[in-house]
Amino acid sequence: MWRNRLTTSQWHTTAWQTSLEAQKPKVADLEDRSRRNNLRFRGIPESVQNTDLNKYLTDLFQELTPSTHPDLLVIDRAHCLPRPNHLPSTTARDVIAHIHFYHVKERITKACRNTALPEPYSSIKIFADLSATTLQFRKSLAQVTTTLRSNDIGYRWGYPAKLLIQNQGVIHAVVTEAEGLRKLQDWGIPIPSSQASSQAKVPRLTQDWTQA
Repeated sequence: MWRNRLTTSQWHTTAWQTSLEAQKPKVADLEDRSRRNNLRFRGIPESVQNTDLNKYLTDLFQELTPSTHPDLLVIDRAHCLPRPNHLPSTTARDVIAHIHFYHVKERITKACRNTALPEPYSSIKIFADLSATTLQFRKSLAQVTTTLRSNDIGYRWGYPAKLLIQNQGVIHAVVTEAEGLRKLQDWGIPIPSSQASSQAKVPRLTQDWTQA
C-alpha cells in the first residue's frame, strides 16, 4: 500500500512541476508587459542627482528625437537602481525611466539604434527593461541570433518569449536553442563547431538585456 501512496505522491509532484513550468512564460509575459514603457540607461554620471534625472533624460530625448514635440516627452518617474555587489563603487548605477507615452518610448528606442549619441551622452547605452526570465531566454538563443546576424537574416523578439525569424518571406517561431539550430541546418546555414557541439547537449524539443 505504501508503494501505491508513494507512486501517487510522485505523480502529483510531477503534475505540479509540469503546471509550474507551464506558468513561467505567462508570468514573465505579464511582467514584461508591465515594463513595456520602461527604458534602462547605463552610463549616466553619478553626478546627476535623482532630482535632476527627468531634465537630464528629457534633454537626451530631445537630442535623439528632435522632431518630437516637447509636450510629448513626459517621464512619469526615473530613479537609480542599486549597484550590483560585484561592481566597483566607481561604476555608475543604472537608471530606470518610465516613459508616459508608449509610441514616444518606441521612437526613442528606434532612434538610439540608428543614431550615435552626441556629447555629453556618447557613453550612455539604452536597453529594454525586461524580466529576468526573458533575459535568460534571450541569452539561451545567443548562438542562434549571432548566426542569423552573420548571415543577414532578419529576426525580432516576440511575446510571450519567442524568437521570430523571417526567412524567404516566411515567419518562423522558435522557443528553444535546439529548435533554432535545427532550422539553421534545414536552411543550409553553416553553424560554427562550437555551436554545433552545444546543440548535441540540448535535449530535443525541450520547452523553453538586450540593447534597445
